[in-house]
Amino acid sequence: MELELKNRIKRAKIGLAVCVVLVVLLAISNVWFFNRNQSLQNLRSALETQNSDLQKQIDTLQTQNTNLQSQISSLQSQINNLKTQNGQLQSQQEILQSEVDALQTQNNGLQDEIEALKAPQLHKVDVQWTEHPRYGSPYVSIQGSIFNSGSEPAHNAILTVRIFDSVGALLKSEEIHLGTIEGKSYIAFSVDILYSGDADSVTTTLTYD
Repeated sequence: MELELKNRIKRAKIGLAVCVVLVVLLAISNVWFFNRNQSLQNLRSALETQNSDLQKQIDTLQTQNTNLQSQISSLQSQINNLKTQNGQLQSQQEILQSEVDALQTQNNGLQDEIEALKAPQLHKVDVQWTEHPRYGSPYVSIQGSIFNSGSEPAHNAILTVRIFDSVGALLKSEEIHLGTIEGKSYIAFSVDILYSGDADSVTTTLTYD
């Protein structure tokens, strides 16, 4: 009987110890759970704060994006207007360039004419010849003037006289050296040219530098 009582007491002590252990474990578990819950609450509050901040940033970025989109549309409209204006200006430029080219062509033509008028141009004025069929030593008298209608002088002017007979045979060729004939001026000449044969025609040719 006493042994059984001891066993019961022993079992009661063991049960009590287990209960104490369980109570301690439960208390620890409650403390851990409280701390864990508090940590989660703090984390939740922090996440909510971050989420609120992020939402504000999103709203700000949305506003900025709207403003940028408006600026892009405005710039695109300006670009389209500039393209239209550029096309019109390009057409005007092409027209003006055509007019410039035409005027330049006319100017070049006038410049060529001016240069041509400036260049020496010799003309024979009242050039006449007379045959003198003197026995043994016939000669031809030739006289006239050479006019330079250009503005620049004609250097080393030469009048070549050729005497032909009735069948076109050359009887005599002689050069009359007139020297330099200034622009817009003339020089007169009168020369007797001896030849052999019967003169029928006389030709004259002008050359100069």
